[in-house]
Amino acid sequence: MQSNSITMKFVSHPARGASFFLITVRAVIVLFAVVILWAALFMLSLPFVLLSEVLGWRKKHSQKRSEAGSIECGGANKREANSELIFDRRADVSKLFGCNTRKVEYRWDLFANRLEDIKRKTSAPRALDFGAGSLRDSCELVRQGFDVTSMDLDPQIMKRYFDSYDWTTAGASPRLYTDSIDQLGELVSPDYFDLAISFDVIEHLEQPELYLRGLRPLLRDDGYLFAIVPNRRSIFERYFKYSIAKQRKSGVAWTPGVPHLQFRSPEEWDQFIEANGFEVVEHDMAIGPLVNDVWQGMLGLPIRVYVAPALHRLANILHLPFNPGRFEEGFFPAWLMATADVLDSLLKPHTRNRFGWNLIVARRQLDVEHP
Repeated sequence: MQSNSITMKFVSHPARGASFFLITVRAVIVLFAVVILWAALFMLSLPFVLLSEVLGWRKKHSQKRSEAGSIECGGANKREANSELIFDRRADVSKLFGCNTRKVEYRWDLFANRLEDIKRKTSAPRALDFGAGSLRDSCELVRQGFDVTSMDLDPQIMKRYFDSYDWTTAGASPRLYTDSIDQLGELVSPDYFDLAISFDVIEHLEQPELYLRGLRPLLRDDGYLFAIVPNRRSIFERYFKYSIAKQRKSGVAWTPGVPHLQFRSPEEWDQFIEANGFEVVEHDMAIGPLVNDVWQGMLGLPIRVYVAPALHRLANILHLPFNPGRFEEGFFPAWLMATADVLDSLLKPHTRNRFGWNLIVARRQLDVEHP
C-alpha cells in the first residue's frame, strides 16, 4: 500500500518525480565517488596510522589535550529539548582554551597566558564578550574573576541562554547588552575594559571595521583583544564564500549574524586588525588542513551538500528515521581524525597558513591620532 501511494504521488506530479530521480542519481554518484576517495585516502594514511598506534602518538596527543580546559561551566551542559537556538556551545570547552570540532579536541594556551597577565595587573578586571552567543566564554570569564559584559543581537535568545546557567556555581553573572558598540561607549567610560573577546564573530559582520573602531577607545592602553576568525584558504570558507555570493545574486535573504560575510587569509586579517587601531602581538593557527580540508572538506562537504539531503528526502517519503549529521560523521571516526591531527601538528611548520582558524591576540595602538 505504501509503495503504491508513493508511486501515485510521482505519477500525479511527474516534474517533481523527475527532479527527485535526478537528485537521487546524483547523490548515488557522489556517494560512490566519496567512498572510493575515502578508501584511497585511508590506504595512503595507513602507514602513519599504524606507526602512530605502535608509538602511542595519538593517545599521548589526545591525553595532553584532554587535560587542558574544563568543559563544565555552572550548568553549561543543560540542554533544551528540540531547541532552535543556534551556535549552542554550552556543553563545549571555552574557546579561551580550545574547541571540540571535526571529531578532534583542539586546545591552545595563547589566550590563557594573556588572561594571567591581566589578572596579575588588575585585581578587578573587566571584559567585553562581543558576539557572546550561548554565553559559554562569558561564563568562563566570570569564573576567571572578570566583571563581564556580554553583547549580542537578540535579547530573547541571550535571556534563554542566560537562564540555562547556574550562575551561583559560576560565582557571579554577566550583564547582558544588545545595543550598538557606539551606545556602549556612551554607557561606560573610555579605557574601561581590560579585555575584549570576539570568537567567530567578526567574519559574520557586514562592516567589521566599525566594530573595531568603536571598541578601540573602550579598551585600556594595555588592554587586549582576543579574536578567532577563519582562514579564507580553507575548503569550508571557499564553499561559504560561493554560497553567500550565490545568495546575494539571487536576492535570497539570510538571518543576520549567521552566514560568513568576511573572507581573509592570515596575513590579511593581521593587516585588517592593524588598519583599525590595533597591533597584533601574537597569532597562532588551529585546525589543520588534513582534518579540515582533506578529510572533512573534500569528503564531508559533498556528503552534506548532495548526499545527505537526498537520503533525508527519501527517508521522509518512506517514513524512516534518518539523521544527516550522524550519517556524515560516520565517515570520520574520532580515532582517525585524531591520527590526522597528529600529522597536522607535525607538518604545521610547513602548512601553517592552510590551517582553518586564526587565533589572534591584539593590543590597541598608541599614537597621536588615537590618544
